[in-house]
Parts: sequence; structure tokens; C-alpha cells
Amino acid sequence: MVSPVVLVTGCTEGGIGNELCKQFSLQGCQVFATARRIDSMKGLEEYNCTKLALDVNNLDSVNDCVKQVLDQAGRIDILVNNAGAPAVGALLDIDYEVAHRCIETNVFGALSMCRVVGRQMAEQGSGKIVNIGSIVGYAGTPWAGVYAMSKAAVHSMSDVLRLELKPFGVSVSVVAPGAITSNFGNAATKTVSVPEDSLYKSVAKFIFARANMSQGPSSTPTDVFATKVVSKILVSQPSSYITVGTNSITFLLFYYLPYIIKDYFLSRTLGINQVKPIA
Repeated sequence: MVSPVVLVTGCTEGGIGNELCKQFSLQGCQVFATARRIDSMKGLEEYNCTKLALDVNNLDSVNDCVKQVLDQAGRIDILVNNAGAPAVGALLDIDYEVAHRCIETNVFGALSMCRVVGRQMAEQGSGKIVNIGSIVGYAGTPWAGVYAMSKAAVHSMSDVLRLELKPFGVSVSVVAPGAITSNFGNAATKTVSVPEDSLYKSVAKFIFARANMSQGPSSTPTDVFATKVVSKILVSQPSSYITVGTNSITFLLFYYLPYIIKDYFLSRTLGINQVKPIA
């Protein structure tokens, strides 16, 4: 049996993309790991992963990377769009540069990869596209509105791609991680924005805490998450949505529950009920 060829984006050491590469390799796949800097993907050489430079926000880089994979492997069977950028802060405050980077990377970066690789998969008559969404794609939370917006867009985009690519034998799945141990919290902390004139200065501690909320002691270990996800992707017909990790079921339920219940819970958990009105 020919080993599936897997291309994963956003494989920096300490992140879920890095661990997904390891698990795919352990399952006998030929893995191409990518990130903007090759030296950021430490440890993957031990798993026989081929490391390539890729900036998903640069179409020339996307085309060049895909060409390298096709030149070396002849095909791409599984694409995992994991590259992502965080954004933490109230929607009225967040820096536009941070917001644009988040949406460009999470939405248009993933779309660029889908356009290039999806065409190749359609021509070969098979393939699996896996887009990493988020549980906040099910239910947006205060202080992470831009990030939730980007992931909701990924979910919506995937729903359309699933239908448009089905006639060509290409499946499209969304992975919605819950709280997973990774380096994402550190990256998110760097984006926190609480300006001096913010309406939310009275709850700044909740905003800063939101950046690392997914990195508590109960977070799902990265290797546990990756093992479960890879096993669900490698089946012949992957599910349209794969929801894994701490708090993931809660947020999936939020998607279906009345807003009054969701709003009540999130307001008290994230400090909205403690915001001081303007005098």
C-alpha cells in the first residue's frame, strides 16, 4: 500500500501542527512539515518529516511549496491547514494590524492553500482537506472576537468547500480543538490590547487571562489531541467536523443552546458582568 502524502502548515515546535506531523509519520505517512522558518520546526527530523519553508500569506510561497511537494512525492493526499495567528482584545480596542494578521492568516491563508492543493486533488480524483477551526468557531467569546470571527469563517468556508469538492472525490473536514496544551497562549498574550481609554479597563485582568485560558492544568496534552485527530482523519471517510479537547463538547452545546444560556455563562466566566459603565 502506498503511504499517504501529508502536507501540514504551521508546524513550529511546541504547537499542534508539529505534533500532528509526528503522529502522521508514526502512522506510516510521508509527511511534509511547513512553517515560515525551517529552524522553528525542531524535532521533526527524528520522525523523517521533510521540512519546507512556507508563508501562507504569500501566494508565491504557497505555489512554490506545493510544487516542491509534488516534485518530491508526486501527489498530496492530505492537506492540514493548521497555520494560525491569535488576536486577543475587545473588538472596540484591538489593534487593526493584529486583527488583519489574524484574519489574513487564518482565513485567506487557509483559502490560498485550499485553492492550490484542492485543484491538484481534484485532478487526481481524491484527497482530504483538513482545516483547523476552533471551538470558538461554534460560540464566540468576549476578548477573542476577532479570532472567533476568523475561525467561524473557516468553518463556513469548509462547509462550502465540502460541497464544491465532493464531485471530485475530495473530502473537507473541520477540526475544532478545545483547550490544548501548546505555545499558542504565549503568542496570544503578545497580541493583548487594553488601551488607556478602553471601556474595559475595569476588567483588564479578564482580558489578559483570556489569552492563556486554553493553557490551564486541565488542557488536553498536545500528543493526546494529535493522536485522536490523526486516527479520525486516516479513516476512509472522515467526519465533516472533528471536535476534540477540553471544553470542546461544552462549546459545541453552546452552538445549539439558546443565547440566553450561553450569554449568561460567558458573561460571568469572562467578566462582562463586572464591566463598570461610564459614569
